Amino acid sequence: MIKDDVLFKGEIHRDFKKKVLLKINLILALILVPPAIFSSLTALDIINTSSGKSFFENFVGPPGILLTLILSTLAIVWIIILIISSIGLSKFIKNFSYNVSEDHIVIQRGLFTTKKVTIPYIRIQNINVINGFFDKRYKLYTVKLETAGKSGTLFTSSGINFHSEGYIPGIKDPDIIEEKINELMKKHSQVQIPQILEEKLFKPEELAFDNFISYILSKLREGEKLKTRIKELRESKNLTLSKLAEMVGVPIQTIEYLEEGRYNPSLSLALKISKVLDCKIEELFQLT
Repeated sequence: MIKDDVLFKGEIHRDFKKKVLLKINLILALILVPPAIFSSLTALDIINTSSGKSFFENFVGPPGILLTLILSTLAIVWIIILIISSIGLSKFIKNFSYNVSEDHIVIQRGLFTTKKVTIPYIRIQNINVINGFFDKRYKLYTVKLETAGKSGTLFTSSGINFHSEGYIPGIKDPDIIEEKINELMKKHSQVQIPQILEEKLFKPEELAFDNFISYILSKLREGEKLKTRIKELRESKNLTLSKLAEMVGVPIQTIEYLEEGRYNPSLSLALKISKVLDCKIEELFQLT
């Protein structure tokens, strides 16, 4: 069951806007400055080679007017792009937030359409902290949470998203979120022992380890008596390993182990798999 208690909240630092605008200005300079220089040199060459008139008289003529028109157009385009970018960035920063809870992290983002993404810690495979060339200037960091089955460019109903669902940019102190998420990831990756097993197997304490190993080995041997049909049913539904793992909410390795018949799943996991594959639980396995 997912808990809603929020351990801490975060948002994008305002310096993120300055960083992106700096990058946009550099790109615009590379695109617009060369044609502006070329136009200026061409117009000046025409003015200097005109005979019978002074430089000023030639400049206020057609060549000068054309040069002024070109430079003015480029400047207007530059200003319009910066204004639109500034407004869009302000909106993006305002809509972006992330909440770290006990069981999951929620990332809310969007420009015109706000999207809320909930990522359980069991799906997070890796945490990358990036400090790029422009980030260093403003002491910013980008945190990327790599999740099972989703990364890179995503195609959504609202368009193309060039960042993963676990993309958190513009952070001043990434250590806090990195350490907390790592701590919660380790907590949720630990094997959860049912209370009834804990009472039966782990008492008395001196027999806990032996009883635990015996229980694990018995579960592994149970898999030898059954032949799995999960792979067959999955392929009939045109589902990949990663897609089935994502829909069920487990790591890819769990589905691989089940398809290889290394162990039997719990009843709750078998119910989830049968629901996704649209079949009965007994259809997932057959006795050998």
